Amino acid sequence: DRSLDRSNARRRADDMMARASPATNAASRANARAKNARDGGRAPARGTTTTRRGVRTRAVDIPEFLVQKLEATTRTHGEISERMADPSVTGDPKEFQKLSKALGELTSVVEQYARYKECMEEISEARAMAKDAAGDDEMVAMAKEEIDALTTESDALVETMTLALLPKDPLDEKNIMLEIRAGTGGGEAGIWGGG
Repeated sequence: DRSLDRSNARRRADDMMARASPATNAASRANARAKNARDGGRAPARGTTTTRRGVRTRAVDIPEFLVQKLEATTRTHGEISERMADPSVTGDPKEFQKLSKALGELTSVVEQYARYKECMEEISEARAMAKDAAGDDEMVAMAKEEIDALTTESDALVETMTLALLPKDPLDEKNIMLEIRAGTGGGEAGIWGGG
């Protein structure tokens, strides 16, 4: 069931990416064309590696609409945290519970986004270190390993954040009643049905 849920979530994430605004898609295509022109007209396929001054890197593309959504989520998380510190909210158990639940849903995404930004800064620093140590093969290799590890981590964070930001089904929070009955099969079928 979990693999089915994940495949459905990925399908919804792909649909969400495909429905990005035409302006965002056009801007992304324009940026890609400009980059291709700078790189000699050949662009690597998405998710492949390129070599820049001896350091292997992968482009970690995060769509603009996703950045906006993550920034809005971070702001909302901060606002909810401030509201929970308000004495009027602390004195109202129902409101406090509602805000606690909302804060809990946003916390993991906000932490992942903060880590993603840290990864991007560390990748930038590692690239600068590799550039500065152009003659030292050992330093370049060390920077390359760090870039590869950080790029893999940031790719995983982008996928996780995208799935976490998918709209939730309103029925996810509700309870269900499931009845299991013994069918044909005699005594063995009754074991599962409790009868």
